[in-house]
Amino acid sequence: MKYLILDSGSLINFSSNSLLSVFEQLKKIFPGEFLITKKVKHEVIDHPLKVKRFEWGALRIQDLLDRGIIKLIDNKIVNLDELNKRAEKIMNAANNTFQARKKPLHIIDLGEAEVIALSQMLTEKDIENTIVIDERTARILCEKPENLQKLLKKKLHTDVKQTKSSFDIFKKCKIIRSTELAYIAYKKGFIKKIDKRTLEAVIYALKFGGVSISEKEVQMFKKMG
Repeated sequence: MKYLILDSGSLINFSSNSLLSVFEQLKKIFPGEFLITKKVKHEVIDHPLKVKRFEWGALRIQDLLDRGIIKLIDNKIVNLDELNKRAEKIMNAANNTFQARKKPLHIIDLGEAEVIALSQMLTEKDIENTIVIDERTARILCEKPENLQKLLKKKLHTDVKQTKSSFDIFKKCKIIRSTELAYIAYKKGFIKKIDKRTLEAVIYALKFGGVSISEKEVQMFKKMG
């Protein structure tokens, strides 16, 4: 069994760009499950259902959940109490790792901490998994945390101090972005090719929707299309 763990941002981005239907198609060829955590469900379904502006997107994601296209994590997969404790630990560690102007920097929210914790727990059980996460800071925290101080300094235009010496708590995660998932869907024919600009247009739509991707990477996708 394999798992693809979906972060809130990736689901919202796919929803905003009318791409949720690709999950149904990808589900037919993916030998596993598309998972969301309790906090992610709150962020993409429960809370948006109460806001008229976001209700339609939430209903469409709820439909995917109701039909089993995506699945809410349960105790059959990992121990939820342990998941909650680990997520809190990861979030607190992340948000106390760097300081600017003598104040801790907020790096990740609970939803992101949950998907990281879930991925780590699955990996420890030798279960193959990948996180789909678009936010740059969270991605670098897992992939190359040693580069995060420089990124934060550039982003905040101020000196950033690292207050912890070890990044081990954030590692053991394999991550892709919405753009990689959209590319797979496009190559499989799950995104209709309208003309030669289709793939590039989709990648740009996701980029402007929140995916951290460089212009060079956009052009690379264009060439691969």
